[in-house]
Amino acid sequence: MELILKILAVVGLSCVKYLLGVSMAAVVLTPIEGFISVLIGSSISVFIYVYGGKALTQYFIRRKKLKLGDAYISPKTFTKKNRFLVKIRKSGGLPLVAFLSPVAISLTVGCLLAITFVKDKKQIVAYMIMSIFIWSIAIFGGLISYFK
Repeated sequence: MELILKILAVVGLSCVKYLLGVSMAAVVLTPIEGFISVLIGSSISVFIYVYGGKALTQYFIRRKKLKLGDAYISPKTFTKKNRFLVKIRKSGGLPLVAFLSPVAISLTVGCLLAITFVKDKKQIVAYMIMSIFIWSIAIFGGLISYFK
């Protein structure tokens, strides 16, 4: 029962933030259990963000507009963060965004960014899950070799 709760906690953290899930898995689970738990949790979040991302974004914008009313100011288009994301998009496209998402720019931002310039959601999911798989193998494979 305790192991199931640990695994569910890692899956939940991986849904929210990849590196938090990896960190907890490294502490409380074996590398194999951690690998599988993080992979499942992160994959769940990718499906949620890719297939529900646009609706979720529109919901939060509508909610903010209702809350602030006339005081609502639309976000600036040209910010340092937006310029950085456009540079990533132009230099590497979906493969680069997918590769950087789990560890550098977060799965949420990566999925929402990928949705803006790739219309094929199956392709986005495939690249994101491949990236999560590769990062998980690298991290947990390193843990296995470190503790041998």
